[in-house]
Amino acid sequence: MEPSETCCLGLKGNVCSYPRGKVLGGSSVINAMLYVRGNTRDYNSWAEAGNVGWDYESVLKQYEKFEGCQDSNCGLYGKNGELEITTYKYQEPIRDILEDAYKELGYYREYSEEKPLGFWDSFVTINKGTRTNTAKSFIEPIKDRKNLYVALNAEVSQLIVDKSDKTVKGVEVKINEKILKLNAKKEVILSAGAINSPQILMNSGIGPKEHLESLGIDVVTNLRVGENLQDHAIFSFAISVDNSVIKAKTDLDALDDIYQYFMHRSGPLSGVELLNFMGYVNTKNDSIFPDLQLFHTAMGADNVDALEEMARATNLPDELTEAFKESSKHSSNLFITLQVMNPKSTGKILLRSTDPFDKPKIFPNYFSDENNEDLEVLLNGIKLSKKLIQTKTLTQYKAKLVEYTLPNCKEYDFDTDEFWKCSVRNVASHLYHQVGTCKMGPERDPAAVVDPRLRVHGIKGVRVIDGSIMPTVTSGNTNAPIIMIGEKGAELIKEDWLQNIHEEL
Repeated sequence: MEPSETCCLGLKGNVCSYPRGKVLGGSSVINAMLYVRGNTRDYNSWAEAGNVGWDYESVLKQYEKFEGCQDSNCGLYGKNGELEITTYKYQEPIRDILEDAYKELGYYREYSEEKPLGFWDSFVTINKGTRTNTAKSFIEPIKDRKNLYVALNAEVSQLIVDKSDKTVKGVEVKINEKILKLNAKKEVILSAGAINSPQILMNSGIGPKEHLESLGIDVVTNLRVGENLQDHAIFSFAISVDNSVIKAKTDLDALDDIYQYFMHRSGPLSGVELLNFMGYVNTKNDSIFPDLQLFHTAMGADNVDALEEMARATNLPDELTEAFKESSKHSSNLFITLQVMNPKSTGKILLRSTDPFDKPKIFPNYFSDENNEDLEVLLNGIKLSKKLIQTKTLTQYKAKLVEYTLPNCKEYDFDTDEFWKCSVRNVASHLYHQVGTCKMGPERDPAAVVDPRLRVHGIKGVRVIDGSIMPTVTSGNTNAPIIMIGEKGAELIKEDWLQNIHEEL
């Protein structure tokens, strides 16, 4: 991402990282495997904004169609679909200790999409100890179809647009360093994600007029492509706890875990440890819907390798990493991650140049909302977590905040509101849930890029079907909703083209 004045100020390089799933199966191959649909308000608000057919009851049918729940009790989750999902409960003592602590605070109740305040051990895209990504689930079973072609190491530069009638005729793509032009018989489906879908559209002259003209790109259609970038900002901190609640791993333990996994697809390596024990809280108590999501990660004492890997992946400054390591020498660490559910801050994607293969400019703009509401949600979450530490349940395990300093926050005393606000702006990151840059909305919406049938406004022959079409980000991890968008998009394509065939007949 580009450097910002409101976020990521203290991370290495002063930027947050933006990894992408450049692999068959996309980011479902590299994600945390948490399967969360979101709640009823997410989808009903889309429909209320004019997106007919995207209300909760309608999308529920799409979910149930592709879900393959492997549990004995699946509830409203589908059982016969391609994507195998299971529930999973971490077996270390810290899982139930946390449940007891949240009960003591009065926050613990069972989560459901209809009653979305509470805690649960979420579904995961894992079956029999193995990740079930979208390539395995949807492509592998049909890989021998004669009308399916998959090109690896391929990168689309732009759409081929007939400017005389504003019709997309195909795509220009680089495969093995050769530029090819592929013509479409019916229409082009753009599913390049919230970063690259807007980049491809803008390279093709479909985007904000003022931005395209500044680069000398001929404008085909003036649409707010690349705007409305939304993501879930997160902030993590560590709590030291007694070693009895989180087992420290010896080298022999690690070998046992590896043996268990490769021989039986069981043991710690067959799940996601504590990560899928998550909570949804309304920090203001003003709604039945959450504004904060909580994740938990447990690390046994002296787990230096895991701490260094976490620091590397998130660009953490050395001062913070060293504080975690120091705490790890004599106790276990419990990390609580707070996530802003319904962010008010929005960012944007811009082209860096007219080179279609140049990296785009990414401006997430976390914590840039005018009234600092996103920052306040995290501050409220920190205060809630401090109450959690003070419960009888956790005090008996010597729970304590891990203290640290940051170069940009030295003027503030640790654990004051001003310190936490400074720390959030310096080391908060995000959960890789980028959406919204090709916003779905009716024609009357000046910010909309695609209509409710995912066709690009003002252009014939192209649809966008990926997370970029979300008007607002869903309340939780976005892998499941994006798969649903793919299923819904496929249905819309079939409806439209089968209707055309019937009319011709």
